[in-house]
Order: sequence, then C-alpha cells, then structure tokens
Amino acid sequence: MNMLVRQDQTYQVKFFEFKRGDRIEDKHRIFSWVSTSTTGYWFQRVDDVAPPEFYSFEEISRGFDRKRDPMGYLPCRRSAPEGDGAANELLSGLKPQQQTEVLEKHAWCMRFLAAEAADPQLSRSDASLEKYIAETQDKLEKEADAAHKAQGKTHRTKVALPSPPSGRSLRRWVQHLEEGNFDPVALLNKNSAAYRKDYFTPDELEHINKYVRMAGSSDRLPIKELHRLLGEAIDAANVERRLKNKEYGAVVLKDLRIPNIDTFSDRIHKLPRSHVALGHRGRDHAHKHFSVIMGGVDVLRPLERVEIDECIIDLQTPFIQAEEWNRLTQKERDLIERIRLYATVAYDVATKCVVGLRFHHSAPSAASAVATLEMVTRDKTELAKSIGCVTPWDMDGVPDEVPVDSATWLASAELRIATNDIGAALFQPRAGDASARGSLERFMRTLNRQALLFFTGRTWGSSQEKGDYDAVKEASIAFDQAAELMMRFVVDVYHNTPHDGLNGEKPRDAWLRLRKFHKPTPPLSPRVRRSVFGIKLKRKISRSGVRVLGIQYSSSKLQSFFRACDQEVEVRFDRFDLGAISVRLPEGWVTVPAVHDEVAGMTLWKWLAFNQRLNLVNKKNAEVSSEIVRDTKNWLREQALLARAEAELGSAVLTERDILRFEKKAAWSVTIVERQREEAQQPGPVEMDVSSLIKAWDLHGIQQAAQQAAKPVPVVENAPKPSGRNKLDPSFDL
Repeated sequence: MNMLVRQDQTYQVKFFEFKRGDRIEDKHRIFSWVSTSTTGYWFQRVDDVAPPEFYSFEEISRGFDRKRDPMGYLPCRRSAPEGDGAANELLSGLKPQQQTEVLEKHAWCMRFLAAEAADPQLSRSDASLEKYIAETQDKLEKEADAAHKAQGKTHRTKVALPSPPSGRSLRRWVQHLEEGNFDPVALLNKNSAAYRKDYFTPDELEHINKYVRMAGSSDRLPIKELHRLLGEAIDAANVERRLKNKEYGAVVLKDLRIPNIDTFSDRIHKLPRSHVALGHRGRDHAHKHFSVIMGGVDVLRPLERVEIDECIIDLQTPFIQAEEWNRLTQKERDLIERIRLYATVAYDVATKCVVGLRFHHSAPSAASAVATLEMVTRDKTELAKSIGCVTPWDMDGVPDEVPVDSATWLASAELRIATNDIGAALFQPRAGDASARGSLERFMRTLNRQALLFFTGRTWGSSQEKGDYDAVKEASIAFDQAAELMMRFVVDVYHNTPHDGLNGEKPRDAWLRLRKFHKPTPPLSPRVRRSVFGIKLKRKISRSGVRVLGIQYSSSKLQSFFRACDQEVEVRFDRFDLGAISVRLPEGWVTVPAVHDEVAGMTLWKWLAFNQRLNLVNKKNAEVSSEIVRDTKNWLREQALLARAEAELGSAVLTERDILRFEKKAAWSVTIVERQREEAQQPGPVEMDVSSLIKAWDLHGIQQAAQQAAKPVPVVENAPKPSGRNKLDPSFDL
C-alpha cells in the first residue's frame, strides 16, 4: 500500500485507486469520481450541476479514518440510467423471491453467452434459441437426476427444475444484461409492483384519492358508501366530458373508469395509521400514540484473484505436535480425538498472501464463506495484535474475482449475492477442473508441512493453569488455542517465509511491492457493509424507534413509517459498529443512527461487556451517566480478552438466534444521561473478570460440536477410507 507519513501527524496518508463509475459517500452525500491528479482527487456531486470538488490525499485519508460517520466507498456496479428504480438496488437488498429469479435468469444468460462464444453457428433467432433452450434443459435435468441418484435418494424426493424461458425471453434477458454492464440486477423484473406505473389516469386518480382520503375523516363513512359516492362523482364528470366532446366535434376526452370495490378498498387500507387516527379520534389521540419519543442525548496485482476454500484440522494433531497430549486426561483425549476445527481460507493468488482466515467449530456453510469474504474487505491488523502477532495484517480491499469450487456452501446464492454487491465477480470452474483453482490447493499442502513444524515445542499451558474444567468447557480452550496458533503461524511465519511461487520472495514483501504500482480500493461504505455482511433481525417499530440489544435507534423516516403502518421490518446491523443500523422500508434500505452518540464505533462484544461491567444485565430500563460511559469505554479498550473475542477465534458465525440469546441478558433499554439523578445514585463500575463472560458467549455452539463428536461412530462394513484431502494430518502429504 502506498503511504506517505508526515512528521506533524500521527496517521498515514493513503493513496487509493478509483475507477470509472466509482463513488464515495460523505455525510449522506454521494460523489462520483471524475479524475485523479498528483495532489488529490476530483469528485462530482450526484444530482448536482455544480463544478467538481477537489479532495486532497490527506482529506480523503482523514475522511475514511473518521471514527464517526466515516466516508464510504461505493464500487462501480451500475450502468442503468438515472431515476431507474433498479439502478440503486443491491442483490442483498432484494426479496428472496426476487434474488432467486435474478440468479436463475443470470445463469441462463451466462450459459448462453458461453455457448455463443464457443459455437459460431448459434444465433439469437427464435428457432436457434428454442433449440438451444430445449437441449440445455434436457442436459440440466439429466445432470440433476444423476446427482440426485448419487446421493442415494429416490426419484420421489427429486425437486423439479424451474421451467425454462422462451427464446424471446432469453434474448431479452441477454440484451438487458449486456446493456447493464453484466450486472445481475439488470435482470430484475421492472414490471413488478415496485416499478409498475399506476393503472389509473391522473384525472381518475383525482377523484379516487379524494374519496379514499374521506375514509380518514370524522364522518367514518363505510367503504360501500364511499364507493357509491365515488361512482356518482365519476358519472357526473363523464357527462361533462361528453358535452365537451360534442363541442369539439371529436372524442377528445375519454370516459373516466370506476374502480371496483376491492381495488378501492385496498387503497383505503393503505392509508397511514396516523392519518386515520387523526381523522377518527382527533389531534390529541394521534399525538399521544404517534408522537416521537426522544430519549437521552442526541493476478498481476493484489486482490485481482482471491480464492476461497476450506480445510479440516484435527485438534488431536496440534496437541500431539505441541507435546501437550500426555498432559490431558483420558476423558479429554476421547473428546478431542473426535472434535474437528474447520478453517475457511481466502488466498490472494498474485502475492500468495492469506487475506482472510476464519476458524469455526461447525461444518462449513454459506455463512462461514460470507464471513471469510468479509475478512478480505477489513484491515485485520488489530486482530493480529490481539493474538500477539508481530507482523501487521494490513492486507484488505475489494477483490476483482473470487474463484470457488463446486461445494454447496461455496456455490450458494448467499456468497454469489455478497460477491456481486461488493463489486467482485464469482467464478466457479467445472467440477473436476482442479487446475482452475490450484493455487489454494497447493497452499493447503504447504500449510500442512510448515504449520506442523511450527507447532513442535509449543506449550499449551500446564494442567495447573487449566484448572479443573469440564471436558466440554475444555473444548473451548482447545478451539481458541488451535485457532490462535494457526493464525499466528500464517501472519508471522508464512507471510515472512520465502515462497517458491514468488521466486524466493516473501508473500508480505510481494504485497508491499505490488501495492506501490497498484493502489488499493477505499474501504467499503458502512451502509453497503451492513447490507451485505450484516446480521439480519426482525423488529417492531415503536414510538421510540427500533431497539436492538438495548440500544435505541430512531430517525425521522423511521417515525414516518411508524405513523403509516404497523408491521415488522427487517433490520441489519454490523457487529463491529453498533452506531447505526439499516432498516428496510418500502422506499429501500434506510440508515438509522443510534439515539446516543456514545455507541458509535462500539463492537457487539464491547457492548455486552459494557452491560456486564455496569450491572445492567436483566434490567428493564437502565440509566448511565455519560461520564461513567466514557470511563467504562476506556477500560474496555485495555482489555486484551475483549480484543481476542473480537477476533472471533474458533467461534461460530453469529446469527439471529445468537443475538436473541444475547438480548435475554442485556438490559431492555439503556439511556445515557448527562448527570446522574441525586435520588438514585448509580454505583461505580464493578471490577470483573471478562474471561468468564467471553467463554459463555460461544459455549453454546462449542457444546453442540463437542456433544456431536461424543456420539458413537457407526461402524459400516466395507466403508471406503477417507482420502485425506484438505485434512491437516501428520501422515498427509509429508
């Protein structure tokens, strides 16, 4: 990474690379990149005819490094015209049905484009397309049937493939994809209700809206009566229009149409709740139930190709190599023999660096693959420091291409959606084509040879230090220690060891060298990061906004929606920054900040420890003075164990279920005040050991993995022996 360090400042000025169509988000304003000069960048504000604005390298660096409301990078993905409803959509922001529809269309388009490039005789005529679709559908059904039988399933359980498109539809899809710069969102059906024009004309809507609004008046007329009055009004208007047509001598004004009672009733039911309450029960009632409650103080370049794959690590292996196996009890040995630690790795092909490494005690899944992709986009230096690494792990950015194999979790829609939304391309080679993704396969073998030597002679601590733990709880230590050693090996040893694939150059030196010639992309916008990698929740909007883990979030748009309807909304939040959340409203994803600014920049783990330290656990409503909040946050920054928890060593990928489990222990609502009330003095922070709290966070998933491992293994006669591929075993590939 190119950096310029000045003596009069304590931070580094970074030089970023922008491409045509890239944008940045600064204080809720969107700027398009225009050009880069020798001293900075020129940006044009979107939807503004003002001249371009200049930002120096120092100003951009300061903007991206801001703790509160930092600048965000919006990678180029769109080529749709301005004002198009689908132009600002992300795949992760679409509904599940829309995601499935878009991905199916995209798969058909890419298959056809590949066939068109390989066969010059294939054209886009109706006859040629119909023949191609029939042959392709027949091939897909045979492949699906063979895969179904290979899994030992019967024909009755086979799921039918989606119906193939017509030739005309496929030609239209391919055209839209090409015009949309091959962005899958260009295949979104714009004839859906979200983009469809109103069925009625403006003259008809003038009458319809008048009587729809009357449903919220103090008269409280029945819908049938309002529909009758609407019909009489439109009939009277049609009489006047016919008289005018006679004067003109031609049919200039067409008769207005009367909607049926079901359509009219649907429009009435879409009236905002606050509007209806205001008309039916008066201003005082509406103000009481819908007023806002304000609480508290307001592969030539790095990342050109990043491969993702997984491997399995036997916990028994590092224990034996670390000469710690003899210190374990027989019960611990029996348990650890069967426990598996999984590692999902993201590997930069150009520099041979590991840019993402996620350990988890559950089997690989789409969630673990997406979590590893998220690590690629984050600076992992603080993570490396928390586990004692000497070398920085500052290898981050947005990859250009992400090749994966044919594993179910790597070929999942979740990973495809996340890859697309950050501006990368997912590449999946044919099954059995190992040469297309061989770099990571070779890295696994290198890891097997060198990591085992690194484990030799390392100590895991004496039995007296471990104490008298239950074997299942001891598995927690085994997971964390194995994950820590493997990660430290990658950061401190592997990255600083000469690599044969780089002609003897070290991977970290190759990264630094190539970064001088190829600038990195800026950090992703927090809004995009929440939408792509955020944890999903369902929440009910109240007068005070939305509550997540005892934190209140509110904004004017959120309260406007609360007045309009009463329904659950989808919420996404970033576990590394609880300062704001994203809420899905009919207009799209909206950023909603926390009511209290003190929450900005606080991680999920620090917030849970914050509640525990101030005795806020299981309290319905808690008040904390801002002075105590500042003192507690400073104390939390010094806790090394919390930094290790944020590293998520060997932990499961957090889901909505985990958040609901955390919320049972967190305070119902935490209010931060300027000074504490005299009649209810709050006790000072209680000294505590956060290690017990950290163990409890992930113990549930560890117990499940350990209990699953403790089950007896069924004996199958003539069962084939495992091949040992991607398995960290002393006898493998040595």
